[in-house]
Amino acid sequence: MCQLRFEREGKSILNNLLTAVFQQLSMDKLLHKGNTMSAEEKILSKKIIDEYIRQHYKPDTDSSNKSPLGETALGSTIAVATTPSSFVGIPSLILDSVLEKVRNAIELTFSEKLVELIKEKGKKPAEIYKKANVDRALFSKIKGDKNYHPTKSTALAFAIALHLSLEETQDLIGRAGYALSNSINRDLIVRCYIESRIYNIFDINEKLVDYGYDPLTNKY
Repeated sequence: MCQLRFEREGKSILNNLLTAVFQQLSMDKLLHKGNTMSAEEKILSKKIIDEYIRQHYKPDTDSSNKSPLGETALGSTIAVATTPSSFVGIPSLILDSVLEKVRNAIELTFSEKLVELIKEKGKKPAEIYKKANVDRALFSKIKGDKNYHPTKSTALAFAIALHLSLEETQDLIGRAGYALSNSINRDLIVRCYIESRIYNIFDINEKLVDYGYDPLTNKY
C-alpha cells in the first residue's frame, strides 16, 4: 500500500513538474516572438494610448504646436544663412554648396522630400506606398506633381511607412502645411505610435476608429 501511494505521489509530482516546464517554454516562446516582431507587427494597447494622451495633451494656445517650418523658424534660418559675417574665410565653392543645401532643406516640397526620403532609406517606392496603405495611383500623383498637396492623413501615412522619428515626421508634414498638435487627440494617438517606434499602419487605423476618428487610410 505504501509503495502504491509513493508511486502515485511520484507520478503526480512528475506531472506537475512537466506541466510547469511546458508552461515556461510556452511563455519563453511568446516573449521571444514579441521581441522579434517587426515595427509593422507590434501594437499598442488602449491603456498605453490613454496614458500618453493624459500626459501630453495641452490646450490649443500652446505655441509649441506650430509647424517646424513656420514663418519664425524659416526667417531665422535665412537670416543666419545670409549674415555676411558668416561667410568670412569660406571659399566661394564651399559657400555655394552650403547655401544650396540650405535652400534645398528649406524649399523642397512635400513631394520632393518624400522622394528624397525614400532614396535615403534605400527603399523602393512600391514598398513604401504599400506600407503606407496608399494605392499606386495616388502615389503616382504625388510623385508626378512636385506641388501636390496631400491630406494630413496621407502625409502621416507616409511618415509611418518610412519609420520617421517625431522630428522627421514634423518636418515632412510641415512641408504640406501641417503639424502634429498637442491639443488634438487624433494627432496624439499617431504621435504615441511614432514615439513608441511602432509603425503598424493597420493597428493605428484600427485604434483611431476605436476612438471615433477617421483612419489615416481607408483600407484597414
